[in-house]
Amino acid sequence: MATIFIVDDEVILHKLYKDVFAIKGHQVVADAYDGEEAVKKYAELDPKPDVIILDHRMPNKDGLDAMKDILQINPKAKIVFISADANVKDQALQQGATSFGLKPVTIRHMLELVEMAASE
Repeated sequence: MATIFIVDDEVILHKLYKDVFAIKGHQVVADAYDGEEAVKKYAELDPKPDVIILDHRMPNKDGLDAMKDILQINPKAKIVFISADANVKDQALQQGATSFGLKPVTIRHMLELVEMAASE
């Protein structure tokens, strides 16, 4: 079982991800709806989640900036970067994302990305 922190500004995706992860025995331990909120919540989480699902296009702070701040808090954070912006893939991976999923990502692919990150 992996513990997961979901960061995405689309509320419907939080519910979908939670339902799917619960079916597979994983637990969503925190949610954030923008990058600024994500960094604040991550700093307060104890214990830290096994995996962070991080969107790119969000209000207040985008995914790349949020990832940079999260990795400063914990350089070992496992971040599954999810975005509709294919052009940020290389940058996300170079800056520390464990993996990258292109939206719209299938449920099966999302589970694979999260489970691979959690097992690393």
